[in-house]
Amino acid sequence: MAKTVKKAAEQKAEISDVLTYESIVDSFKARVSKAKAPVDARIAAQVKLNGSVDGTLYVLVANGIAVVEPFDYRGADIEIDADAEVFAAILAGKKSMPSAIVDGNIKMQGNAGKAIVLASVVF
Repeated sequence: MAKTVKKAAEQKAEISDVLTYESIVDSFKARVSKAKAPVDARIAAQVKLNGSVDGTLYVLVANGIAVVEPFDYRGADIEIDADAEVFAAILAGKKSMPSAIVDGNIKMQGNAGKAIVLASVVF
């Protein structure tokens, strides 16, 4: 019986290691739910994931609240192009946003001031 429980735990760990669009959105939502946004900030950022997972999502900071939704956001203040695995590592706290930018795994364009506020709030 102990071997069966151990094997089931190993299989569960392997399944949870599989990176999916949904797992990234869920991780991003969890991270953002802990964020304390400046009350006067209104920032919309679109994140385009590429690599092992493709998809688009956005984060909106407004009225002191930050939310993440799995939608394309046209006219965002900041556009982020990210390698999915690197972005997931950032969300998990295994990599820093600045090092991912320096490495070229994350590219940002748009309002630099709002990007700094977003990074300080979320990452």
